[in-house]
Amino acid sequence: MLAVLLVGGGLVLLLVIVAVVAVVAKSDDKPRRPLTLPSVTYGVPTTRPTTGTGTDVLGPTIRTAKGNTFTRGGSRTASCIARANSDLLTELASHPCVGQMQSALYMNPGQTVTTVVSIAKFASSSDASAISSATNGEAEPTLLYPTADSGLPRPSGKPGYWTRSWSQGSTVVYAQSYPSRGGQSGDRSGTVFLTAGELGTEVTNTILWSN
Repeated sequence: MLAVLLVGGGLVLLLVIVAVVAVVAKSDDKPRRPLTLPSVTYGVPTTRPTTGTGTDVLGPTIRTAKGNTFTRGGSRTASCIARANSDLLTELASHPCVGQMQSALYMNPGQTVTTVVSIAKFASSSDASAISSATNGEAEPTLLYPTADSGLPRPSGKPGYWTRSWSQGSTVVYAQSYPSRGGQSGDRSGTVFLTAGELGTEVTNTILWSN
């Protein structure tokens, strides 16, 4: 921009450079893109089982540190290979899990968000950490839904969802949340993302304190 100033009867030409900073906000934050959280966890879980197995941790209800009670709507036990998507299968070839993957489906108090919590064990903490880190590359369990006769809300099609994971010792915890009746899952400030974090953190802390 060129500015003209009158100084002492003379003209002074000033070349003013204007820097324009553009801040671009992504409107398509790809809710299905997973996020891996650090393995460090905080707080004492509300429920402390005697052991840290998936069967003990994934009980009929889970009450979180925030005071919310999540109700189990179904459960599944299967091999890690049977539950893995194609990207996770690739990772399991280098870091195989030990035993079965324990999974349970939970509804939030208003039944607006469904969360599938899955627990897998590995031979070492380094294996677990590698698998959890691979969640960033969309290496994750396949999504589970309520059965038709469960009476719970179900999405009509494949919903948007968030996958979050934690490693605690040789264990990996997945929390996969989606809108119970389908639709978009929102961004990181939305209910779906935060619900996955709330329930996943509670389960991870429970495993931490039970060992």
